[in-house]
Amino acid sequence: LPDSITYRKTLFAQFSACARRWLGLAARAAPMEMEALLQVCFAAPCDDDLSSEPHVGRALALEVGNAIRYGPGLPVDVGHQADALPPNSSPFTYRLGRREFLRGRIGRGADVGALKQALSDIYAQAKERPGQPLPGDSGAAARAAVDAMSEAAHCVVVAPHVDRELVRLLVWVPLTLLDEGVVRAASHMWTALIVERSDVEILIMVELTIAWTWLAQQHLGLFSRRFEPRSPFAAKMSYTPSDKSARSRAYAAISRTLAPHAQVIEFVAQRFDAVRHLPYANFGVVSAVLRILQATFDNAERISTNALVRGPLFTLVHLGFKLLGLGFESSPILESRLRDGLYALAF
Repeated sequence: LPDSITYRKTLFAQFSACARRWLGLAARAAPMEMEALLQVCFAAPCDDDLSSEPHVGRALALEVGNAIRYGPGLPVDVGHQADALPPNSSPFTYRLGRREFLRGRIGRGADVGALKQALSDIYAQAKERPGQPLPGDSGAAARAAVDAMSEAAHCVVVAPHVDRELVRLLVWVPLTLLDEGVVRAASHMWTALIVERSDVEILIMVELTIAWTWLAQQHLGLFSRRFEPRSPFAAKMSYTPSDKSARSRAYAAISRTLAPHAQVIEFVAQRFDAVRHLPYANFGVVSAVLRILQATFDNAERISTNALVRGPLFTLVHLGFKLLGLGFESSPILESRLRDGLYALAF
C-alpha cells in the first residue's frame, strides 16, 4: 500500500462497505446462523482471555448483530438499521451476554444429571397435555424451561463427548410444549449447537423428523383440527355483521397454535439453505429435510384447512421446490414422488 493516508482511508471505507453489504445479505438469508457465528467471533480466541483489545472486526460484528431482524421479508441494512436499538438493549447483545454468563457458570462445574432430571420432568408434564401450557403460572414455567434448556445446550457444547440424551431432550421438550417463545428460543439453541459443535447436527435433524410425525399423530400445529371452518350449509343465514372482537380472539388463538410450528419450519428451511450448495457433503441434512416433506405428504389429509395455514404451507412447498433443484438423476422414482407430493400439498 502507498503511504497516502487519503488512499488508505478510501480503501478501508470501500472494503467496509462491501463487508457490510455481504454480511447484510447473509444475515437476511440465515439470521439465526449469522447470529451464532458472530457470537463465536466474539468468543474467539478464548472466553477467558480478558486481555483482548477492541478492533474493527469486532466492532463490525456488533454492528451487524444489532441490525439482525427476524421476520419474513424484512431486509437487513446495516448502515440504516444498526441504530434502531441501542447496543445494550438489542436481542443480539442480550443473547451474547446470556451466552457468556452461562459459559462462566458452566465453567465452574454443572450437574448434568440434575439438568437431565429437570428437563425430563418438564417433558413428562408436557406430554400429559401436549401443546397446552404447563399447570400453574405458564409464563414462569416457560421461562424455567428456557433457562434449563439454555444451560443444557451450553453443557453439550463444552462436553468432550456428545450427550445424546441431553440433545434429544433439547428437541423434544420445546416441541412437546409447543409454545412460541420456547420454540423460538430452542431454534436459536439448535443453531448455536450446530455452529459450535457440528457433530450434533444430524442428531438434531433426525429427532426433528421423528417429532414431525408425532405432531401429525397428535394433531398439533399445522395438523390441528380445532379451527376447521364450519360448512356453510350447516349454519343458518344471518344478515347481522360479524363480531370483530370474536374474530380477533379466534385469530389470536389460531396464531398461537400455528406460530411454534412455523418457527420449526423456518429453522428447517434455514438449515437446508445453509447446506444446499454442498448437498453430497451434507447428505444427512438433505435426507432429513426430504423425510420431513414425505411425512407431510403422508399426513396431508390431517393438515388444517384454515386460511392462516397458507403461509407455513407455502414455505414447505417452496422448500420442496428448492429440494427438487438439487436434481435426482440417480433416483427418478423419488423425484416423481416428490413432485406428486408437492402438487397435492400445493392444491
